[in-house]
Amino acid sequence: MSIQKVKILIASGNEGKIREIQDIFEEYEVISDIKAYENLHIQENGNSFEENALIKAKSFYATLKEQAHNLIVMADDSGLCVDMLEGEPGIYSARYANLDANLDTNASDSANLAYLIKKLHQKSLHTSDAKFVACIAIVGKIRGKYVEHIVRGELKGSVIDIIRGDHGFGYDPIFVPLGYACSLGELNPDEKNKISHRHNALHELKIFLNNNF
Repeated sequence: MSIQKVKILIASGNEGKIREIQDIFEEYEVISDIKAYENLHIQENGNSFEENALIKAKSFYATLKEQAHNLIVMADDSGLCVDMLEGEPGIYSARYANLDANLDTNASDSANLAYLIKKLHQKSLHTSDAKFVACIAIVGKIRGKYVEHIVRGELKGSVIDIIRGDHGFGYDPIFVPLGYACSLGELNPDEKNKISHRHNALHELKIFLNNNF
């Protein structure tokens, strides 16, 4: 049995992430169950992208029981780290605009974009070096062997204080990859998926799976 015959269940409620992972991992059978994942109300209380990715993967996997045979749960924790904001928003990227109100819920993309731009302007900045980080954890049992593994991918570039482009999601419209003149939001999905932090992490994951199974 090849690893491609093993189902990969994405532990995420983010449709944008799910589509990107399915596009990049197109040779694998990748499925999702957004409702089941969101019903778990997982507390992402880790101190790093790696810890939060593993928390999500293990929590979702624990609910599967007999359904877990030859199935891998994949969880992604990712975010934007801006140099001149001391690494913010980091692991709080999804709920950045809600931090001042002490809300432990995700904010809308538009709210997060506006809040980050405001933080730049508070420092009299229009741009800053930055990087996207994606950590992907897998948990599962394949051929009787329990697997728990984490990979990391990064995309370096800069953030700007102008929203550009209608593609992508999250902070894509204000992030300009190193060596590019356009934002991720101005790249079509195929172009973005070739360079994204998530692509780089998934490439490492493919190497791990192919070398071990």
